[in-house]
Amino acid sequence: MKNERGRQPTLNDVAKRANVSKQTISRVVNNKGEVSEATRQRVLEVIREIGYHPNTLARSLVTSRTHVIGLALPNIDQPFFPQIARGVEDAAAEAGYSVFLCNAAGDPMRELQAIERLRGHRVAGIISFSSRLSDDAVEQAIGGLFPVVMANRELLDARGNVIWHGYETGSQLAVEHLIELGRRRIVFLGLEANSNIDSTKQRGYEAALAAAGLPLAPDLIVRTAGEMGRDFNALAQGGHTAAASLIERGIEFDAIFASNDLPAIGAMHYLTAAGVRIPDDVAVVGFGGASVSGLVTPTLSTILIPLYEMGTTAFSALLDRINHEDHGERLVTELPELIVRQSSGRPGVDGAVAGGRERVVAG
Repeated sequence: MKNERGRQPTLNDVAKRANVSKQTISRVVNNKGEVSEATRQRVLEVIREIGYHPNTLARSLVTSRTHVIGLALPNIDQPFFPQIARGVEDAAAEAGYSVFLCNAAGDPMRELQAIERLRGHRVAGIISFSSRLSDDAVEQAIGGLFPVVMANRELLDARGNVIWHGYETGSQLAVEHLIELGRRRIVFLGLEANSNIDSTKQRGYEAALAAAGLPLAPDLIVRTAGEMGRDFNALAQGGHTAAASLIERGIEFDAIFASNDLPAIGAMHYLTAAGVRIPDDVAVVGFGGASVSGLVTPTLSTILIPLYEMGTTAFSALLDRINHEDHGERLVTELPELIVRQSSGRPGVDGAVAGGRERVVAG
């Protein structure tokens, strides 16, 4: 709304009409609580009447702080990261912050450039999920004092991290489920070997085999050409190619545990086309809880990740760092959940499973 002179209302306009000082208006706008209730209500009423909006850009130039944060994601094309982004945005909006989203598209150099641009835009802080950068590159990009949270990865300096420790537990849960089905030659279909998270999932796979007295067969550990930063089609194609390689090499297997839902879907596509019956001949379980896992045929059993909670926890940790109230590493404590669908379906009881939860889904 413009005033009688055709310009936007200013702080001086509010002060004159409410008959208070500009400092009082600032206390009301920033909810400082050092104003009587009657004065606060009068100021708010004037603000509503004349349509005054605080100039946040001008304020940021004075305070060197904006109410905007940066969010860097490996690849927005993947079905996991939109849920994380929504968690960050919802938590940020509740705290009065906006989110500037950057998509690294699987390229560490592009992620590094995004972080540098975000710093140049004077954002209040940065959240980076599943960063592909080395620790040294991260430290060089963010600097020692800049508020940052590296979510879903561990840094040498644990401050500001947000990590879900359910990767190993969830993987073990998935493999135990396959073993309970009577499967003994279980493939671990992983992503790139240098991924800390993927290595953690492999540890869960190995732990489940060891607990059941099953040998660890090197020929059953397969890597795709895909990385977490790559898009849907590339990851699915990686699973397709891996399954084809297993068949062509004559490797005997009766189950696949994939560390990501998308390669699992690609593997199922190849196996079905090759005449392999799922789950009769080969049972398949993925990891991630991607929405598409319930839409493919057969529907994919999967380990559900608390993606939204990871987003909200990441923002909470960043806000503490912005406000100089850092509490160190944050853990997302929700247990992993196994969603049993057609790809490993069986008659069974929907109940508790050691280290997590199991839910049988119809269809």
